[in-house]
Amino acid sequence: MTITTTEWLISSDVAHEAAFRIDLPEVGRGKWVLSYLPTDRRVTRAQALAGMVVAEMILMDQLDPTGRFDREIAELHAAELGLTLYEVMCLLALRARIGSADAGRCDPVDRVAHAAARA
Repeated sequence: MTITTTEWLISSDVAHEAAFRIDLPEVGRGKWVLSYLPTDRRVTRAQALAGMVVAEMILMDQLDPTGRFDREIAELHAAELGLTLYEVMCLLALRARIGSADAGRCDPVDRVAHAAARA
């Protein structure tokens, strides 16, 4: 896993997420936006880096089943953002679902759940 940092961008070769520096003449000057957080949520550079690291950790666990996922470290990175690990996982899952080609379609399990909810 490789996280690349520049003055304006933090990106990953594993996660399809990024952090962008916002440098406008406003209160949020020098703050960062993390792609899986709401756009009005500004973070520091350290928080943006922590957010990218935890995103990679979550995705690497999915890609590499050898058990290298360190939950405690991931929880610390999530806490740096003021979130729980579960909340970060949910935000990443929502982004993956929205970004997928079949995001508008429900799989059969979803259809059954939707039908049951309407009944």
